[in-house]
Amino acid sequence: DDARGRALALMTLARAHLARAQEPDAPSAAIKTVKEAVSISESLQDRTTEAEAQLLLGEAHVAKASATPFEKVLVEQIGLAVEATRRAEELFEAAGDRRSVAKALHCRAKALLRHTDEDEVLEGESVADQARELFHELGDNASEVSVLLTALAGRHATSGPESALMMARDALEDWQQEGGRPRDVALASVLAAGFQLELGELEDSLKLCADAFSLYDRSGARRGVASALEARAATLFAMQRHGEALNALEEMASVFERMGDKRSQGGALMLAAGILLSKLSEEVEADTQAEFEKKEPSVGISTEEVQKRSTDGIEFANRAAVCFEEAGAEEEQQAVADLIQSTYNKAIQIYCATNEPDRIYYTLSKDSPIEDTSKCIKEWKIPMPAFSKSEGGQQGDGFLHVFDPHPP
Repeated sequence: DDARGRALALMTLARAHLARAQEPDAPSAAIKTVKEAVSISESLQDRTTEAEAQLLLGEAHVAKASATPFEKVLVEQIGLAVEATRRAEELFEAAGDRRSVAKALHCRAKALLRHTDEDEVLEGESVADQARELFHELGDNASEVSVLLTALAGRHATSGPESALMMARDALEDWQQEGGRPRDVALASVLAAGFQLELGELEDSLKLCADAFSLYDRSGARRGVASALEARAATLFAMQRHGEALNALEEMASVFERMGDKRSQGGALMLAAGILLSKLSEEVEADTQAEFEKKEPSVGISTEEVQKRSTDGIEFANRAAVCFEEAGAEEEQQAVADLIQSTYNKAIQIYCATNEPDRIYYTLSKDSPIEDTSKCIKEWKIPMPAFSKSEGGQQGDGFLHVFDPHPP
């Protein structure tokens, strides 16, 4: 009993290591720990514990395969994961535990779908199909959906969005025909909408987003409603219907606000800010470059429109920052600050790339030409009316001074 207890404790520790899988040492620590649990259970001939340990070992090898940048290590870890999950499957099968057999199949599919060999990937899809079918027979809809997500990720990575769309649509139709699975149908609709967006099939994508929204709304799945609104916003932005897209993200933020989820509310507002400001930067750069080259502007955006959209974007960012602060989400707060700073920097880069410097400073040397451009420092004076205000008893000159590479 003491030995079995140690094996179970080691498995708990291994799961704790996997929970921090983003840390470099975590997968290896999990593998080392669970291997000891496997060894103990084998010596006790405790097949139930060994089966669970082998499955956990497979998960640990998949985690290491996912984390490595080296193909040799990837292939090695996939092979070890396959070996462990096959052993787990055999033991679960002997015990008549079909649900755990399906779990072992799913883990093996995760491993094989990461392989660099096409035949191994196809084997992974076949194994995933077996796992899905078994979970379906057992009435475990949540696990069936989880396997679908694994298979879709593999299909998209190897065959692209068109093939992944076919798989998502097949699942959607199957669950519609089965009946009683509105949330699963809605999820398949959102996934299919994403693939159609990637393929440029925007009207079809928008329709699927509407279908998903309706299904989630009727079934009371508020996070599902939010995911449908996010997909709708992405499609509307692609259709250049910016106002409607922002309305969808505002509605998404409102859903999370009613749920009391400040972090997710901030995430929705951050999405709006990011899309608004990045799109604005693209359009301003295109028109400014065209003007610099004495060509017709490709967008034709007005100064008033630039001011309005930049103000709206910063307002979304500030609202997101407030939500993140209330949620104690420090990383997200920093992301907001980084977004605002990168937008500011981009505007400066556009100005400097399309305007001649106001001054050029040269380093004089008897051994080099007077105007050695490789050693010069350029200065731009960007009009900033706000910089004319008195601050701390000092009066600004109304300009932002930018130097390249640095001030003299």
